[in-house]
Amino acid sequence: MTPDAKRKALQLMMRLVCVSVTVAGLYFAFAKLNLHDLRQAFARLRPAWFLAGILFFGLACLVGAVRLHLMLRLTQAAVHFGASLRTVLIGHFFYTIFLGAAGGDLAKTAVYKRWFRLPLPEIVVAFSLDRFLGLAGLVFFGALAFGLAAANGALARLGASRLTIPRWSLWAATALAMLGLVILWKWRPRGDSLVAKTWRALADSARQFRVRPRLAAAGVISALIVQSALACVLALNLRAVASTAIPWREIVWVFPLLFALTALPVSIGGLGVRESAAVTLLGIFGVPGPDAFAASLLTFFAGLIWSCVGAWVFLREETLQAAQPALPRTISIVIPTLNEAENLPETMNRIRCLPEVKEIIVVDGGSSDATTEIARQLGCRVLVHQANRGEQLRLGASNASGDVVLLLHADTWLPAAAGQAIFNALRDSHAVAGGFWKVFQNPTFLLKGSRWKCALRLYLGRRIAADQVIFVRREKLEQIGGIPGLPLMEEFELCRRLRKIGRLVLVDATVETSARRFVSRGVLRTYALMWWITIKYRMGTPPEELRRLYERK
Repeated sequence: MTPDAKRKALQLMMRLVCVSVTVAGLYFAFAKLNLHDLRQAFARLRPAWFLAGILFFGLACLVGAVRLHLMLRLTQAAVHFGASLRTVLIGHFFYTIFLGAAGGDLAKTAVYKRWFRLPLPEIVVAFSLDRFLGLAGLVFFGALAFGLAAANGALARLGASRLTIPRWSLWAATALAMLGLVILWKWRPRGDSLVAKTWRALADSARQFRVRPRLAAAGVISALIVQSALACVLALNLRAVASTAIPWREIVWVFPLLFALTALPVSIGGLGVRESAAVTLLGIFGVPGPDAFAASLLTFFAGLIWSCVGAWVFLREETLQAAQPALPRTISIVIPTLNEAENLPETMNRIRCLPEVKEIIVVDGGSSDATTEIARQLGCRVLVHQANRGEQLRLGASNASGDVVLLLHADTWLPAAAGQAIFNALRDSHAVAGGFWKVFQNPTFLLKGSRWKCALRLYLGRRIAADQVIFVRREKLEQIGGIPGLPLMEEFELCRRLRKIGRLVLVDATVETSARRFVSRGVLRTYALMWWITIKYRMGTPPEELRRLYERK
């Protein structure tokens, strides 16, 4: 038998085992139930609670994407947050069809590698660290939940039941875990093999955990939130069908245990194992068997719904990522200016840290100060046009020769990793343009929270603000006819045109921009003016009139 045939035979055997365990678990659970009572449990289903359970499962996926993205950042394998979220949804789909976390992780690792063309060791390490944090979150949440349950008399109930765990099994599990840690510590593969590269990437990431404790803390906190959300899914579904009062404080420890059993690759999505365990464990605390079974089955359906979402995302991305353009190598920066002599030098100092920048084009709108002289002294190519930001950007972009055209305000500072962050984001073949997360320089209280606004602006408003720094693939910019030559709202119109041919993304980096407009006009007044201008633009007001409104003292 060939190795490939052996592998297929082993996979078939594992699937047969999972099907057998699922059937046996369901039979065991059904054997303890009265079918009439089970029908009654489903008949009294409260849809609002079930819908809330589905939404909390989605929340768990969203926070899980945050955790995965943190680990991808740690190993320099992050593309953008949207890619991480899609990967989590696709991973949940693979988790379901490949019968467990191990098969799901292997499949989504292969997909992530193929789509985004990143080194495999860094991806493997990121996904492994993500799984480790998930386990850590489960252990911490389980310990907290068990402590709360014990403080409310759960141990007395357990002691009165016939459910016992052999003490030798606990000692054996502890000994095996310790032995595994010793083997990992002593065995350090060397050379250029995939295993050796993966080990070195894992060791580097572990060192990053030590020097970046805030990132490690964020990972653990997100893992705890995921486990809390999953526990809420089961609790909400139990509330949806409950026929009696539920002793929540005593049974809270059961929820993480049931999800831990679900993660074992011995059944189809935990079906059967979770139901039989729920009937047994929750029954100890007086929860009727039909209620426990129905709640567990509803939890399976909630996961199945999000698995279908993951399947749709996977099929869609397979089509979108099929045509992979060449990865960009150079960046052209276009800066529109008007009396920016004070701000330009520091902005240029930040740009000099970016080896990916091929050229800097300053398009001046008739400055009365030394802006153009400073720009030439700093090595910029200077063009002159009338004061119209859209036309200035259009002129500069039409003269750019880099693979990526980056539109930068003269008072916005790029981070040192801006170039690499852009190139990583454009590994997404369907991404045609994007921007950065943004914070203000020396922000007041009312100017904090800019990062949340960036997320809402993109994922709900489907656009990127000009002071977030917009970058575009040059060939895609040419495809839509260049930058709209509007005196105001040019970025709004640019994003609208770009959305028709591809995806807008936020890169894994943050820019700092000046708050001078807010300082001069007042924060609340400036926000109100910007919202009013946006509304009027959507209602069809000409950009020239909007510019007069914006520049009014």
